[in-house]
Amino acid sequence: MGHPVTLQPADQGLLGELDAQGEGAAQLRQWQREGKELAFVYARSLGGLMQTGRCRITRLSTQHITVDATGSRLVILLDGATYELGPQQFFTPGLAAAFAVHGVAVRLGNHDWLFLSAETLPGPAVELLAPGWPRVR
Repeated sequence: MGHPVTLQPADQGLLGELDAQGEGAAQLRQWQREGKELAFVYARSLGGLMQTGRCRITRLSTQHITVDATGSRLVILLDGATYELGPQQFFTPGLAAAFAVHGVAVRLGNHDWLFLSAETLPGPAVELLAPGWPRVR
């Protein structure tokens, strides 16, 4: 997946603008600098697409975020995005239980949703997964 990304001079000027977006954008910037491997969920507002996996943030500006995921690269426009740092609720298959995962939720201007987290799946959630479902490591 790569190594920590060095910010280019053009990116440096945008950091002040990202600071205005609050703690969520600051956390994304920190993960980018560290080259941190993250779990992500990208969901379209009207359904039809949900992508999940592991990634690293390779570019981050006020206009877009680029994440390199296993086998693909996502470029997501951030125009009108809001950032929320904190836990998000996720449900096990069949909605039998829920668990909170800490991370950054990015609500995009087109109503799509991106969630990034440096945490792994909580142990109790793994135990609740239905038999036959792939295990997240």
